[in-house]
Amino acid sequence: LVFFGLSNQLVVSFKEENTVAFKHLFLKGYSGTDEDDYSCSIYTQQDAYDSIFYVINQYRNLKNISLGTLGYEREESGLKICKQQYKRGTMLPSNDTLNIDVSTET
Repeated sequence: LVFFGLSNQLVVSFKEENTVAFKHLFLKGYSGTDEDDYSCSIYTQQDAYDSIFYVINQYRNLKNISLGTLGYEREESGLKICKQQYKRGTMLPSNDTLNIDVSTET
């Protein structure tokens, strides 16, 4: 039971430490001071694009910036971004009603 507990604790610690490392690597402006710190919040389209391009650039430089064994197998390995959205949607600000065409495009 003790060995199981120690092994489990190591797995949990590994996961938590890696999550924090990835947040620092890939979230633009992440301070790491508090989980409730909203320094990574996105408010505008430009903020979203800046965050996406930041992730792409960090991923492309991963071998050069990481201290650990983070990287990708082959040089031609890449990051693929897919965007899926509703074809049309409108919102009536007067009563916060959404009118969404449920068909999507990718």
